Amino acid sequence: MFNRRQIISGLAGAAALSSLLIGNVGSMGAAHAQDAPKMGGVLNIGLHVPLSTLDWQSTVSHPLPHVMGPVFEGLFGFGADFNAAPELASSAEATPDGMKWTFKLREGVLFHNGDTMDSGDVKASLERWRAVGPKGQGLSSLTSVEAPDANTVVMNFNAPMGRFLLLLIGSDENKAVIMPKEIAEASTTPGQLTEVVGTGPYKFVEYNEDQYVKLEKFDDYVARDDAPNYQAGKKVANVDEMYFWIVTEATTRIAGLESGEFDIITDVPDTEFQRLDASPDVDAIKNGPGVLMYMMFNHKKGPTSNKLIRKALQSIIDPIEIASIAVADQAFAAANTSIYAPESAYNTDSGSDLFTPGDIEAAKKYLEEAGYAGEPISIQVISGNGLQENVAVVLVEQAARAGLVLEIASYDLNTWVARRRDPDALNIYTSGGYWVDPSLWHAEFNGTFPSPEVGFISDETETIFAGLAGATEFDERKKLGDDLQRSFFEQVAMINLGYTYRLVAKRKNVLDPYGNLALGNLTLNGVGLAE
Repeated sequence: MFNRRQIISGLAGAAALSSLLIGNVGSMGAAHAQDAPKMGGVLNIGLHVPLSTLDWQSTVSHPLPHVMGPVFEGLFGFGADFNAAPELASSAEATPDGMKWTFKLREGVLFHNGDTMDSGDVKASLERWRAVGPKGQGLSSLTSVEAPDANTVVMNFNAPMGRFLLLLIGSDENKAVIMPKEIAEASTTPGQLTEVVGTGPYKFVEYNEDQYVKLEKFDDYVARDDAPNYQAGKKVANVDEMYFWIVTEATTRIAGLESGEFDIITDVPDTEFQRLDASPDVDAIKNGPGVLMYMMFNHKKGPTSNKLIRKALQSIIDPIEIASIAVADQAFAAANTSIYAPESAYNTDSGSDLFTPGDIEAAKKYLEEAGYAGEPISIQVISGNGLQENVAVVLVEQAARAGLVLEIASYDLNTWVARRRDPDALNIYTSGGYWVDPSLWHAEFNGTFPSPEVGFISDETETIFAGLAGATEFDERKKLGDDLQRSFFEQVAMINLGYTYRLVAKRKNVLDPYGNLALGNLTLNGVGLAE
C-alpha cells in the first residue's frame, strides 16, 4: 500500500461579489497573481476531517462539498454572490402561480461513464434526493417530476414555489446532484451509492478509507460557455489529478503545506495566520461568509425538551465571550445576533429584544421555574475538533454561573453523528454553517433532523417556511425571514453562539484566478499550478 509521500513523490515528475468576497487576508503571491494556471500536474489537498460517506445527496456532513464538488453537478449551484446560478440547466421558468417549474437541460452533457445525460437521469436523481436528502424535505409540496422529452424536466407543486427552489436544489451543503438514472434508482439506501458517477470536470477514481480520495480529469467534460461563476458558469480542469488527503491533525497539515507536500489545506487554526501570512511560500486566505456557531437540542426527550431549560441557556450564553475564546485572532470572529450571516441581505436583529445575553438572573429564574435540581446536562463534541471543544469549555463555565451543570462528552465523528440522532443519548450538540437565505434552515428544523425523535418543528415556523417557499419578491421574503428568526428565538429552537471565519492556505505556486478559495466550501474550479 502506497502512502501519500510515496504517491506524491512518484507523481512529482509527471469574479466575486465584493460584499460577499471576504478576500485574501495574506498576500496573493505577486509573482503569479496575473498568470494563468498551466495545464497539467497534480493538486494535493490536505483535508481536516474524514468522509462519512461518498453519497453527497444523503448528507450535510463535510467534507463532501469539498471532495465531490469537482465530480458532481446539479441543475443549479451557488454563484459567487451565493444566489442560484445555472449548471446543468440552460433555463428555468415558473408559471405565474409558482405551481409548475420547467427546466431546459443543456444538450450533449456526458456522464463519466460515457452516457449522455437526459431528463430521465435528472428525474430519477431529483426523486432520490427528495427521498434521502436532509434538504429534500424542502420539496414537501412537490407532487410529480415529469420528463416530457429528453431535454425537459417539469416539477409540479401543490403550493406556490418561488425562486428559492433553485437555491434549495443547488445548495452545496446537501446538493441535488445529478447521476445516471440506473445508479439513482439502484441506490435506495441513504449513504450508499452503487457507483460514484457525475458530470463534473473530474471523475472519481478511488477512496482509500481515512487516507485519501483520488480524482482524475475527465477529458470529455462538457463545459458551459458563460463566464466562470464560483460553483457555476464555465469550469476549466487545469490539473490532471487531485488527491484529497485526510489529515486530521492541523500541525501535520500545516507542516505538509510548508514542505510542499500539500498544495492547499483546509481548516487552518487562526493562531497560524500571522506566521503563514509572513511566509514567502504560502498564501493565508480568510474564507467567508461568516460561519454561524449554534447550539442544537433534543426537543423531544430529556431536560432540553423543556423550553424553560432552553431559555435559561439562551439567557446565560454570551456570544461575545465565546467569540473571544473560539479564535485567537479576533479578525476571525464576530458576535452578531442574527441567524443569517453578516454578509447576507437577510441579516437582522429581529427578536433580539426577547433576551439579554449573559443575563445570569434571568437564567436562574427560568431554571427555578423549570424545577431544575442540578442534574447534569451533556453537550457532545467531536473529539479533536478544536473549535467545538473550546466552545464547549466556555459554555460549561457560563452555565455554571447560573447553577446549570453542563458536562462535555467527546466522541469520534461516527459516534457523534449516531448519538445526536438518539433521543436517549442526546441533550445538546453544537454545529456550524453559513446561512445566507432563511429557507435553508428548513432542512434542520422540519422535525426530521437530525432524527424525528429529537428534531424541532412547530406550526408557526412551518407556516413561515411555506410562505418563504412561495414568495418571489425580496421584501416579502425579508419580512418572513425576520419572522422566522423571532420565532426561533421565542421557541429557542437553537441558540446563536457567534460567528467565525475560516482560514485556508495554499502554496504561492497555486493559482486561483477567480478567488474561489476565499468563498464558502472549498471550490477548486479554475484552480491550477503556475508554470
